[in-house]
Amino acid sequence: MKEDYLKFEQNFIRKKWRAKVPLALIFPNKYEIGMSNLGFLYLYERLNSYEEIVCERFFYEEKGKIRSIENNRPLRDFPLLLFSIPFEGDFVNVIKLMLKEEIEINPLDRREILLAGGISVWSNPLPLSPFMDGFLLGEWEALEGKIVPLFIKYAFDKEKLIESLSQYEFFYSPYGNKKGPYRILKTFPLQEPILSTLLSVKAQFRESYLLEVSKGCGRACRFCLAGFIYRPPRGYSEEALLKKVEEIPSQAKVGLIGLEFVNREEVIKLGRELLKKKNILTFSSLRLDALTDEFISLLSTTKSIALAPETGSERLKRVINKVIPNDLIFEVLEKLKGSYIKKIKFYFMFGLPTEEEEDLLESIKFIKELFKRKFPFRFVFNFSPFVPKPHTPFQWADFDLALLEEKKRLLSKELAKLGEVKISSLREAFLQALLARGDSSLKEFLLSLARGEPLSRAKEKIENLKALLKPPKQKEYPFPWEIIDTQVSKSFLYKEWVMANNEKITPFCKPKECKVCGACNLLKVI
Repeated sequence: MKEDYLKFEQNFIRKKWRAKVPLALIFPNKYEIGMSNLGFLYLYERLNSYEEIVCERFFYEEKGKIRSIENNRPLRDFPLLLFSIPFEGDFVNVIKLMLKEEIEINPLDRREILLAGGISVWSNPLPLSPFMDGFLLGEWEALEGKIVPLFIKYAFDKEKLIESLSQYEFFYSPYGNKKGPYRILKTFPLQEPILSTLLSVKAQFRESYLLEVSKGCGRACRFCLAGFIYRPPRGYSEEALLKKVEEIPSQAKVGLIGLEFVNREEVIKLGRELLKKKNILTFSSLRLDALTDEFISLLSTTKSIALAPETGSERLKRVINKVIPNDLIFEVLEKLKGSYIKKIKFYFMFGLPTEEEEDLLESIKFIKELFKRKFPFRFVFNFSPFVPKPHTPFQWADFDLALLEEKKRLLSKELAKLGEVKISSLREAFLQALLARGDSSLKEFLLSLARGEPLSRAKEKIENLKALLKPPKQKEYPFPWEIIDTQVSKSFLYKEWVMANNEKITPFCKPKECKVCGACNLLKVI
């Protein structure tokens, strides 16, 4: 029997269907994960703010029938299906869901309209293109006013809806006539901060109001897709953030999302106002080099934080352009000794470009030093294999599974007796690498996986496997995802790739002061 998730929720929206346009909003992963995704929650609340629309949520479940959370409806009751896909690994779940619910695979033979959005498809929609009717490329605040009226008008007329959406450069339809480039639409300037008020006991951010304090990041870490695709980094005004605090009840738990501008005065004031209301603050992750005494004072109700040094190797820090000296980390931990914090998660990567065994040993040495210093925290260490992402300087990097297996063995051996250590799945990283860098020729590969075929056999259906894993290193090499214009120039990304290999640092992104990458020019900031 399907679980009734509504009994775990507050502030859900349940509407009557009569004379309304039904939209299915689908997160192709577990309920717990989707209910902690601010973008997904925001879409749900915004779509339901329209009197003409009834929007119900779906999540992917392995067992049982997939039904809407609000009214236990099947997908066939909805003419328009909207997929929110932040992770490439969930592409397989999209196809599984279609097969399970008997939705026609071929868009041209299907009555339902299937559209997808989310950072994974902004980056590269091509692997899913044989299955979707279209892709919405951009931030919802920028898209909403243009596309929702079309949803209301043409949800039951597939041809008209696709034709109407195709007038926009942010909409990519695989069977349309336009060849691109398709541009990711971004919000500028930011006005009203995004706040989700839909709470769930079962969400990863348990019963938390989620508040976005900025978009993008100015650090320019060369591995980070979000850091480049959301460029330029943008913040909300102090006035707008403080006004949003009024909508959050006292003593509620509040998760602050997008703290890359964490040392800005606005965020400090925001945190103080929330603490005045006796709110409990949580943070998605914290910038180590911005943990000033002033900011640490905001952690008075925070039991657990996440820090991401990525590597203990000072050389590799220059390669990835995330130079946070190990000594600074130890200094921050000393400052945190007197705080309320009990648990600290550390995030590391392995298999980074140019990484040697001695670099990996530096990470191990760093962890051992943490224990030597006898900090009063429970440490958890997460190691993830590096996956090259499109539209980043590391899109030219190799993904070498055999080498990653060697490095995983070394980590497992050296860290076996050092507290809680989690090493992410190499299978999942391999799949993510293929889907991040693939194109429409992955159709049979995806179908095979969705039908239960092992990855080792399914990959035999990929003709250009070597090029996907080890692309040519020339600047001019045409990557398939170049049909998408992120507003960051390829010449800038290649320059960063060269600088990485030469262990050179690039300073923080400075919106309005710099024209180097191109993002500010296209947003008309300058």
